[in-house]
Amino acid sequence: MNQRRPLLPNKRGSTRPRSRFFLLALILASSPMAPSTAQDVPPKPNHFAAPTRRALIICGLPGDEEHRSKYAGAVEKIAKALVEQDGFASKDVWVRFGVAPKPEDGPNVKNSRGLSTKNDLAADVEAIRKASTGQDALWVIVLGHAHYDGRHAHLNLPGPDISDTAFGKLFEGIEAREQVFFITTSASGFFLKPLSRPGRVSISATEADQEVNETVYPVALAEVLAAPPTETARDKDGTFSVFDLYLAVVVDVMKRYADDELIATEHAQLDDNGDGHGSEVQLIFLPPESGGQIVEEKKPDEKKDKDKDKAAKKEKDSEAKKPPTLGPKDDGFLSSRVPVGLPPATPKSAETVGGPK
Repeated sequence: MNQRRPLLPNKRGSTRPRSRFFLLALILASSPMAPSTAQDVPPKPNHFAAPTRRALIICGLPGDEEHRSKYAGAVEKIAKALVEQDGFASKDVWVRFGVAPKPEDGPNVKNSRGLSTKNDLAADVEAIRKASTGQDALWVIVLGHAHYDGRHAHLNLPGPDISDTAFGKLFEGIEAREQVFFITTSASGFFLKPLSRPGRVSISATEADQEVNETVYPVALAEVLAAPPTETARDKDGTFSVFDLYLAVVVDVMKRYADDELIATEHAQLDDNGDGHGSEVQLIFLPPESGGQIVEEKKPDEKKDKDKDKAAKKEKDSEAKKPPTLGPKDDGFLSSRVPVGLPPATPKSAETVGGPK
């Protein structure tokens, strides 16, 4: 009867024969069942990849034919400007439109991701959430009509509308270093509080008040994005920031009202300090005719010495030439540090936006 030879301890004191393990490893390595190529293993996220700039352009129900043409044109111009001037790749600019496209629509509306229903918006935001990293950028631009029911504002969508609070919840937890929201509808001021969070710039066309008339803000935003002004009211360093964009759009809006000899029924607000309260920062940065605050001049005191009057006037003129300063806790501070107009991510061409549907 054959007897098995006792195992001898190896150098580490184990009684396992190391040669058997080496043989087993060699067999497994040559086996066709072993993962021999990188494509068999799911790739790990590349945290060192270049940041991605994403945009979601949402147009709700546009209304009659005149308004449909207006909003379709604005969407087209905004999408094109983001790709050609602001560093967004065409595949990362997603468009949702409130009605089916027509043959005469531009390519970006024709190739949109479909209707802007509540469920489809939620699906798009979830897809963006899964793809985003802390180094990416996200711009959300909302156009169309909205209404206020006395408690909440609602964006008019095909199918069920979406309230300001529900819209804000869609974007909770989004990881993106740069987050910019433009809500350009009537009653849009009510969206600022639900959207507010530290590190996010939220801009509305109206105050959180009874400003429920149709706005001209989306058209003005499209025009300014397509042709940014060469000089800004904010700074002289040649950098066009989101804050400069905000001021430039306000100037355009006020000019449209003045040209039509109408009283402005919309007053844009900005929140970027995370407190949920919008500010009309244009009041201290723009002249009265462009939306700035009217300051009453005090009559000079005739009893004062003339030399003192001259010195005071000189000091006042000097201060007037200096732009107001913003602190870290002020609305406008963050947006003034977010540049607009990065080098294009793709060459200018007839390429349309939307990416995979």
